[in-house]
Amino acid sequence: MLYLEQWRGKSVMVVEDSASHRLLAVGILQALGFAPVYEAENGVDALDKLSKLRRVDLVVTDLNMPMMDGVKLLENIAARLRGKVRFVAVMSGVPRDVLDTVQGVVDASELDLLAVFPKPLKQEEVERVLDGNNPEWQLEGPAGAARSISLGEVEEGVRLRQLVPYFQPKVSIKDNKLFGMEALARWEHPQWGVLSPAVFVHHLEEGELALRFFYQFLRDVCASMKRFLAEMPGLHASVNLPVPLLNDPNLVDEMTTIIQSSGLPNDSIVLEVTETTLMSNLAASLGTLARLRLNGFGLAMDDYGTGYSSMKQLSRSPFTELKIDREFVHDAASSPKKLAILTSAVAMCQKLQLLSVAEGVETEADWQQLAALGCDVAQGYYHSRPLSAEMFLQWMRESGHL
Repeated sequence: MLYLEQWRGKSVMVVEDSASHRLLAVGILQALGFAPVYEAENGVDALDKLSKLRRVDLVVTDLNMPMMDGVKLLENIAARLRGKVRFVAVMSGVPRDVLDTVQGVVDASELDLLAVFPKPLKQEEVERVLDGNNPEWQLEGPAGAARSISLGEVEEGVRLRQLVPYFQPKVSIKDNKLFGMEALARWEHPQWGVLSPAVFVHHLEEGELALRFFYQFLRDVCASMKRFLAEMPGLHASVNLPVPLLNDPNLVDEMTTIIQSSGLPNDSIVLEVTETTLMSNLAASLGTLARLRLNGFGLAMDDYGTGYSSMKQLSRSPFTELKIDREFVHDAASSPKKLAILTSAVAMCQKLQLLSVAEGVETEADWQQLAALGCDVAQGYYHSRPLSAEMFLQWMRESGHL
């Protein structure tokens, strides 16, 4: 178990008006090592008890409750008690489209939503969610973990080459063979261990440090790719490219120099740019995107479905693949709205002759749903979490992809 043990000894509050469902949830959380486990019968009771506690690491709440429902409770936590509550999760038996809407409400409130669980709560589902989420308790604070790291600390981390690539497999759905991987930045911090981008990436989105880090990161990716390709030729590595860097006049030439000096072909690297930021300034970026494609690099639109691109805009852009956001992938089989968006995205990729890549593939049901729709590539915890280069090589050997 990757992160499950890190939740042991953390406090949790179960908010549920049904005594039987509350007892079930309390028992599951206690079995997983949470302590202490607090109980509340509704939103009013929960707010009263939360106000008297120093903090609670996780609040798991029902939605349909008397006196104060779960939506109102989450709104109150966001407005008055966000510094006291580290994570929230929702459990409810309401229709799936309502759960999807509630998830959007929580996301907009800036609360840290752990999961939306159907009722009755099941231990294996809770274990899966906890094991896929690194709580990063060492950086917790009322202002949020991402604000605990200063720009100076990130600059020092870059200088010491502590920000390194971890690799998550991208697997062909048609034949279950390794297609490539996405290189994701992780900070191997000497004091706090391996940190996710949430705590430092906001310092690396533009400016001189962003360029310096990107080129250093690309060199590290190329060094690892040489090892991967020696084991399995034909793989591709995706690298996230902050959209502001597309305005740097030296970007294409510098990238080409780095790739060629490593001995790799340019087409072994795919650059990912996020839909929302790119489409807000597409005209200014098209020239650089065209030059990148002319030089052989692959281009992927990341997090598709979260922005406002149209088929017309996509047809004029030189993308080679489209990455469908995890929001519309995981558990789509049980959500008619998610499934409709996912189906449309895969169909559009087929019409535009783009490689379709689904993010957030976590279960066999996710995988089978994508296979039924004809999606090309899957990425997510169903195959592996992001791994260091050494661990990725081990995964390739042990998973039968070599």
